[in-house]
Amino acid sequence: MGVPGILLPFLLLTAILSAVSFRQLVRRRGIEKACSALQSGHDATMRLLRLAATDQRNVALTLFSHAQTVQPPDAELAGLAQRLLDMSEDLTEQTETPDAVRYLQEEDVLLLPAIEFAVAQVAAHLGPGRRAWRLSPELEPIRLWVDRRAVNQVLVNVLSGAAAATRSGDWIEFAVEPGEEAWSLIVQDEGVGLPMPASDTHKKESRGIGLRLTLARSLMQAHGGSLTVESAERIGTRVRLSFPAARLLTS
Repeated sequence: MGVPGILLPFLLLTAILSAVSFRQLVRRRGIEKACSALQSGHDATMRLLRLAATDQRNVALTLFSHAQTVQPPDAELAGLAQRLLDMSEDLTEQTETPDAVRYLQEEDVLLLPAIEFAVAQVAAHLGPGRRAWRLSPELEPIRLWVDRRAVNQVLVNVLSGAAAATRSGDWIEFAVEPGEEAWSLIVQDEGVGLPMPASDTHKKESRGIGLRLTLARSLMQAHGGSLTVESAERIGTRVRLSFPAARLLTS
């Protein structure tokens, strides 16, 4: 039986709309696949750039060490190392998103071994240069409920900055400061200090402490804590890593 003439236009219109919808669906899925591929490529590129920034920072720290251990100290080499370190920090800033949500994998972490591991990582890139690492005996029993990898990243970033600001033979000291609401790890050095113009507090925080601490601060905030810096030129720098008291597992 044939199709009634009055229904034919409607059937044709339905067929056309179905074909258009199908083409749009295919196109949309193609766009989604392309976007997914682009995102995957972007993520892979960002990972490679972050690795490059880390390698660049390690080379810069090694150059700093060599520049300070030769006699007389090689100011030109130190200047080149500083430029390389600045480039590393800029690259890190471009590839990291400090305000992104951080998902923590928390566990019971002994603080002293965590500090020793971070010290070994930084010291490995100092070449012939050495620092006097002073660890307070109070650190030995301390256990924290934290993300181990995140805390390692915080410590490495802080210690890299301390190593860059000190010379061979200078000391970098770790101490604890208990409190009712927060517990703090203090990292202090006798380095050159950080030049901080007194006119702009925000500038002091962003440029004075260096971009390497931006990620460290965001990781501390993810733990409900904070990172603050006190520095005096030609005297030294003190970094305070404060954790909520609830994260302290030591009785």
